[in-house]
Amino acid sequence: MAPKVSIVVPIYGVEKYLHQCIDSILAQTLKEIEIILVNDGSPDMCPQIIDEYAKKDLRIVAVHQSNGGYGRAVNHGIELANGEYIGIIESDDWIEPDMFEKLYFNAKKNNTDITKGGFWRYDSTLPKEKQNMIWSYNNQNLFDAPHTVFTIEEYPLLMAFHASIWSSIYRADFIKQIKVNESKSASYQDFPFMIEALCKAKRISVVHKPFVHYRMEAGQNSSTIRRDKRLILMPEQCIIGKKILKNSGKYQILKEAFYFHAYLACYGFYQNIYWKYKREYLKKYQELMSEIDESFTYKYFTPEQIKICKNIQKGNLIKSLTDFKRLRRFLCSMHISKRGFCIQILGVKISKGSYMDRPALFSINIKS
Repeated sequence: MAPKVSIVVPIYGVEKYLHQCIDSILAQTLKEIEIILVNDGSPDMCPQIIDEYAKKDLRIVAVHQSNGGYGRAVNHGIELANGEYIGIIESDDWIEPDMFEKLYFNAKKNNTDITKGGFWRYDSTLPKEKQNMIWSYNNQNLFDAPHTVFTIEEYPLLMAFHASIWSSIYRADFIKQIKVNESKSASYQDFPFMIEALCKAKRISVVHKPFVHYRMEAGQNSSTIRRDKRLILMPEQCIIGKKILKNSGKYQILKEAFYFHAYLACYGFYQNIYWKYKREYLKKYQELMSEIDESFTYKYFTPEQIKICKNIQKGNLIKSLTDFKRLRRFLCSMHISKRGFCIQILGVKISKGSYMDRPALFSINIKS
């Protein structure tokens, strides 16, 4: 008998977190699941870990492939999946025990192509009361979505949120027709995938509860904390997403939500990327936002975000790069907390913990 849900886990360089991730999947209250662990040529102990799990539980499929990147790992897992529905879980995250039971029964009840749940931003380096914060943008979150079945045209705001393709399940015959971009070492490859899935879905539903602990903390092998040149691939992924949106014929209806998402996603990486790459990044960012015209209402933007977005469209590096608070912190600042510490003078930074990703001309990062 086919499993109710196949869960695909792309794995690379996450030895530190992998046990917690897999254990949280094995603890699911929905037992009729298939767990596809895709080792994408991980150089640490991840291959051995997943083989050990596969020996202990027949629901686990251990897959080993040469390093091809996140997109290839996810696509390979989806191709192998036998479940009625398919979910994707990031290997450095962990999930609540009732996630797939709640999503599956909602999907069956509503006969959906996509059923989506919420998630927390998880950072274990913060004080306990702040470690899990429900993800939201401008005080709007997923739980504002309708309680009934809808299409993306009926609730465009869903496209404005974090792509979070790992907080959903997808009807198998629907999602097997959609591929994640397979650009090796790219960032945010799930963005075009999310755009295509939302545009093609005829029935979408939301379970108004968070399930995934989305890890965002120092020490991860994650694009959310990366600072190197590969971050320039972020606006490139958004440009691909824009082409998919245009090809769907839904660009005019969804452009407000699309550009809000693209602006936020790219701006965070724009702040993080090393200074020597910022001008190159800005050119791609400007290309992405260049088609915003006078008909655009900035429906989801705050006044400050509108100002920054317009500066990006003009290619104004200084104004779109920073504000007074960030400039002051760059020139002279000192912060000490449970998260670590950061001392910065004239662009020279000495830091430990969660402050390691702050921009600097020269950095000394203490890792232990």
